[in-house]
Amino acid sequence: MIFACAHRNVRRTVWVCALVVAPAVHAQTTTLSITSGSTATFSNPTVADYVAGYIDGPSLTFTVLLNGGPNGVTRTTTVEVCASSASLGSGKAISNLQWEPTDGSKGWQSITTGCAGAVNATRVVGAQSLAKGASWSGGVRFRMLLNWNDTATSYGTPIQMTVAVTTP
Repeated sequence: MIFACAHRNVRRTVWVCALVVAPAVHAQTTTLSITSGSTATFSNPTVADYVAGYIDGPSLTFTVLLNGGPNGVTRTTTVEVCASSASLGSGKAISNLQWEPTDGSKGWQSITTGCAGAVNATRVVGAQSLAKGASWSGGVRFRMLLNWNDTATSYGTPIQMTVAVTTP
């Protein structure tokens, strides 16, 4: 899943989604579907937001479905989130964009760049063991850290979500 966000006049960030699907493993198909959150905006920051040091952003929810494969064999599906760019633009570091799973299983953490390679715990939103035909759902919340000098007309980066499938 790719999100593009643009922060205009320190008022809005729009997230636009596209789908990234993991390759088939042992004749099964795994689908990562975004079920909500394809478009959302940050509200206009208030003085209280600047005092708090952040502004809450959009949330998105997803569903992972394991299709096909042999009966009676479980697979572990792991969903990760990352950024495609090392900057939010206008000199604002990517570490100012934070995320947490909507279930609260992890606290807020800075997003990392790149989803390539092995599963990385700093990118994992959640993981579940699934049998053929089973699914699970989850979500991610975003927020952007604010500084008093954040006055650029735009901040943003593409966001990716991936699903990895392994045999336990």
